[in-house]
Parts: sequence; C-alpha cells; structure tokens
Amino acid sequence: MNTKLIIAVGILLGAVLVGSLVFKEKDTSQLESEQQEVQTSLAPQTNSEGAVEVEVTPIEISDTSDSWQFKIVLNTHSVELDQDLTKSTLLFDNKRNQYEPLSWDGAPPGGHHREGVLTFRPVSPQLSSIELVIKNIDGIPERKFNWTL
Repeated sequence: MNTKLIIAVGILLGAVLVGSLVFKEKDTSQLESEQQEVQTSLAPQTNSEGAVEVEVTPIEISDTSDSWQFKIVLNTHSVELDQDLTKSTLLFDNKRNQYEPLSWDGAPPGGHHREGVLTFRPVSPQLSSIELVIKNIDGIPERKFNWTL
C-alpha cells in the first residue's frame, strides 16, 4: 500500500509540474510577443537620403510621461551639420496637429557627427500614430519618421 501511495503522489506531482511548465511557456511567449510588438512599433528609424544619415529613436512616448523624447543621431562625412533642430523639426499627430520641440540636449550645431535628445510636450489623449519631420538637412526638404502607438 505504501508503494501505491508513493506512485500516486509521484504521478500527481509530475502532472502539476508539467501543467505549470505549459502555462508558464504560454505566458512567456505571449509576453515576448507583446514586447516585440511594442519594440517594433517604436523601433529606431533611419533615413539615408543625400549625404547625411539621420536616425531617430523614440525614448519616452506615453500618456504618463512629463515629456516626449526622441534620440536623434546625424552622421556625414561631407556636410556641415549646422541646423538648429528645435527650429527644423516638427511632430505631427494622426490628426495632423503640429507640435514644436521644447529643447535640444546634445551636440551643438557644426561638425559631421551630432547626437542628442529632442524634447516635446506630451500629447494627450494618447494618439494612434505620430510623425516626426526634420526639414532641410543636406538639401532634403523633409525626412519623415512614423510610428504607430
């Protein structure tokens, strides 16, 4: 009788262990899928028109943020990067409302490599999409970067 009890307890524990692994695997894959979706929609975007490569990465974009921030990296080997990005950049929402940047925290105008963070007031209520437009870098009228939120 002791042997039967030990076997029954062993089977029960095995079933619980297998069940917990199956549920954990489902939760983990669902979480990974959701994280991948968020990362994909707010992933860095690069525009390489002309002689200047511009990469924009949303850093902080949420309805609970005090500000919305975008990391901007400009690279070239032939053009002077002397733009004031607070004057040449605009943010648009899905209804085409326009927002101007509050500040630039990064490398000053000049040189061939610039990096910094462009800050905007947060937009509320939460939007379905945004578009960041940087104007007149190396003769390119507009470089557009779009994200679905």
